[in-house]
Amino acid sequence: MWWAVGMNWDSLLTDLESRFDAERRTNIAAEAADLAEAEIAALHLADRLRGAVGRTVHLRTRGGAAVDGVVRRAEDAFVLVDEGEGIQSLVPLEAVALASPLPGPAPAPNGHHRPSLQGALRELARAGTRVRVICASQEVTGRLARVGADYIDVARDPVSGHAPGAITIALAVIDVIRSR
Repeated sequence: MWWAVGMNWDSLLTDLESRFDAERRTNIAAEAADLAEAEIAALHLADRLRGAVGRTVHLRTRGGAAVDGVVRRAEDAFVLVDEGEGIQSLVPLEAVALASPLPGPAPAPNGHHRPSLQGALRELARAGTRVRVICASQEVTGRLARVGADYIDVARDPVSGHAPGAITIALAVIDVIRSR
């Protein structure tokens, strides 16, 4: 029997099976790494901030404003931080430059209408809440008089050096809106 001479089929098949299993494990590991990378690539800052609801975070805006406190709410367009002593800070996400510590992400609740930055600002305006609007170049204190698609009008508090009336601020330049 020529086919049985010097040939150990069990060894050969075991070796092939072992190589196949090793290649399969390598492929599965590579696929898992690709999936994890794709999942991370799909995350947004809002997802990470949603994971921080109820936790203390330290934010710095592009203009250098510090916002330190407990995340109360995180939406796709803004984060609401309780800074203590009755101070609430509404920070547009496009203004956030640095954030720490941030845990893993939390998914956005499905089926819920997510409030926009403008919607949150309109609620502040309706309530007549006194606000301090912080931009990179200045701060304006007063009450929100109007909320447009890309701007707000703030009726300034009467202080020396400022003309009475409203000042219009582009939403794109706002770093923080604080209220009590």
